[in-house]
Amino acid sequence: MTLTQIEYILAVAKEKSFRKAAKSRFVSQPTLSAQIQKLEEELGVVIFDRSQSTNSLTKIGELIIHQAKMVKDEADRVSEIVQVQKYGLVGELNVGAIPTISPYLIPIFLDSFNKKYPKLALNLSELTTENCLNHLVNEEIDVAILATSEDKNIFYQEKLYDEEMVLFSNKDNKLLKKKSISTNDISAEEIWLLEEGHCLRDEIIKICGYRNERSKYPKNLKFQVGNLESLRLLVQANFGYTLLPYLSTLKLNPKEKKLLRPFSGHKPQRSIYLTLRKGYLKEAAVKAVKAEILSSIPFFK
Repeated sequence: MTLTQIEYILAVAKEKSFRKAAKSRFVSQPTLSAQIQKLEEELGVVIFDRSQSTNSLTKIGELIIHQAKMVKDEADRVSEIVQVQKYGLVGELNVGAIPTISPYLIPIFLDSFNKKYPKLALNLSELTTENCLNHLVNEEIDVAILATSEDKNIFYQEKLYDEEMVLFSNKDNKLLKKKSISTNDISAEEIWLLEEGHCLRDEIIKICGYRNERSKYPKNLKFQVGNLESLRLLVQANFGYTLLPYLSTLKLNPKEKKLLRPFSGHKPQRSIYLTLRKGYLKEAAVKAVKAEILSSIPFFK
């Protein structure tokens, strides 16, 4: 078994097509097919069921692919160690982040990171949690910044920080008369949430003790809001209130900051994680991103 053969079977498993796999490895289809057939003959097993249009894996093929991924990762890790020792952090790191984190966290550390590591390009994508996880599994991104705890059998996570939530209210709301509030002050009829599918929505529902299927909405109006900026403007122009992550409040103007109220007692917060697939590569680059984030965000200074 050679590393080339391992790369070929991994490509077919990913693309589910010998033709597409050959194209991704920049070889002809006969060359790729011959190498895979040679490997199957050497092992005495069939890895791919060629009777299926999608070239699905046989049962033993699934086990072989699982092990092949680990072998490929370890081989790549050797090359990575040598590269870092010789040249430092170079190349690129593909980072995904959810929309309730990306616009508020990334600008805080990006400039200083680029100055420290000019040879390492950060390719940033704003993705939903589900898309981040899919991109990780398909190796389309190297690391994701999420606000959810994920399956430890599939993903590896490191906590970055805990972020407090603050209340943002319409100027006429009675809660602004208080210097600080409690989660018990929050009313289901007055709070605006992001549309379903956003993890921040689920977190706020849990914090405030609501059921996920709420029958009540502010003034019986069901409004589908897809981002924090729309949510904030809606509250500001109309009625009620919402909860905002702390980092999203840093760039508010002085007038808008007067509409914020902190929580007293048990303060609601969310945990932010670096999320990677098991056996992840680019360890040095990931550590550099983590260190720069922790040194840049204001509540760690």
